[in-house]
Amino acid sequence: MDTILLCGGHMDDAFVLGCIENIGPDCIIGIDRGLEFCYRNRIVPQYILGDFDSISPEVINWYRSRKEIPIREYKPEKDATDTRMGMELAMELGSDRIFMFGATGGRLDHYMGNLQSLIVPAKEEKEAWILDEQNAITVLFGSRMIKKECAFGKYISFFSMGDEVRGITLSGFKYPLKEYNMTNFDGIGVSNELAEDTALVEFRQGFLLMVMSKDR
Repeated sequence: MDTILLCGGHMDDAFVLGCIENIGPDCIIGIDRGLEFCYRNRIVPQYILGDFDSISPEVINWYRSRKEIPIREYKPEKDATDTRMGMELAMELGSDRIFMFGATGGRLDHYMGNLQSLIVPAKEEKEAWILDEQNAITVLFGSRMIKKECAFGKYISFFSMGDEVRGITLSGFKYPLKEYNMTNFDGIGVSNELAEDTALVEFRQGFLLMVMSKDR
């Protein structure tokens, strides 16, 4: 099951609409100000959630009038971000792959929280991505083969999403690694590139943040 989360950060309409068409999701979850994107593009999500403190009354009232859409409304004072609760809902629904749009841009604290939310599906060995027109971000929970023809951009960076990722081996990269233990203070994984048509990322323990990027 493929699920898309439409969040409240920056969204380039053409990019996001193209991705939605390519993914063909089973479920779309509109999260707080992400409903502004849904409204102007005539998208009716399967679920809506948020505290709705940053959305125009016209938009939220229109969606509230659609009685067939389940709405989960929360108080602004809560222990998790709207996006984190959207991620947990996607997992509750049985999603195998989750794609987050509008999770970058805007407030840095929200962006950091969105990065952390990628750990939720990774711990269940489910795939999740944060996507915008310049970056594709995911947390790897095991080995991953990467084909150059499918790579999002020229640059691929790796970071530890915990105290340490043990035994990282990068094959087919411009800057290879062999049995390297990466800590969350490490900068060695920044701005690598694919050197071969197919590359392999391997590690024994931990969660590895992978960021594919392109220049504007």
